[in-house]
Amino acid sequence: MNNPPNQLVDNLLGYFRGQGHFEGLGIDKLSDNYVWPKRGSFPSYSHLADVTEGDGDNYAKNITLKEQSPRIWIEGSKLEISKWVVSDWGGIKGNKPATIANYVEAICEGRYPSEIKGVASYSKILSFMDPSEFAIYDARVAISLNAIQLLQREKHGTAFTYLPGRNTKLQIFRKLPPTQRSALLQTGWSPLASNDCYAFYLSTLKRVRSELGSAQLYKLEMSLFADAEELAGRYIEASQSERASLS
Repeated sequence: MNNPPNQLVDNLLGYFRGQGHFEGLGIDKLSDNYVWPKRGSFPSYSHLADVTEGDGDNYAKNITLKEQSPRIWIEGSKLEISKWVVSDWGGIKGNKPATIANYVEAICEGRYPSEIKGVASYSKILSFMDPSEFAIYDARVAISLNAIQLLQREKHGTAFTYLPGRNTKLQIFRKLPPTQRSALLQTGWSPLASNDCYAFYLSTLKRVRSELGSAQLYKLEMSLFADAEELAGRYIEASQSERASLS
């Protein structure tokens, strides 16, 4: 699958615009809904390059970081930047030093990784390097992409690859029989090969960005990240209501 189907783009546009099932969500509510880090203070990055860190709440600080990250990438140590963005900012502590070093080497040589293994880590580095071309793909984003289609009762959706995650509500969502990959495919959704998922995700977001006209790629990703729990919760609630009406 190369180009995102129109129905997928339409479903995402409805979400990003906060329409229908998605009232209170999407781009216009991003500054209200986006919270990162979930706990603790915003990690300092002034040691990475000669930049001034942002003021305001953590949402504002994240926007400032996104705006400055290409310059930081150019001016700073790419290995130190990558360690910071994956571990200190991103909260992923389990990577071996050699793994991050291999990502940096590949990226600097223009061999951008795209396989599903490690995508939650290396996509953070790519997005930091160029947030206009790359976006983060992680467990929350994956949940949101499928939940949006399920809430729209899409019969011919695209099954995005789930990633491991520890959030309780998102685990409940993933364990529901209708949300599992096998069930989605049985109902008519199109399979998406795991190692094609990231490239397809980027193509999809860029198509949506073009349709919206003024949204930055990183804000689309931030919105999917921010709304994952609410989207999962709305689907869980809708499923419970539907089961109750049938009993």
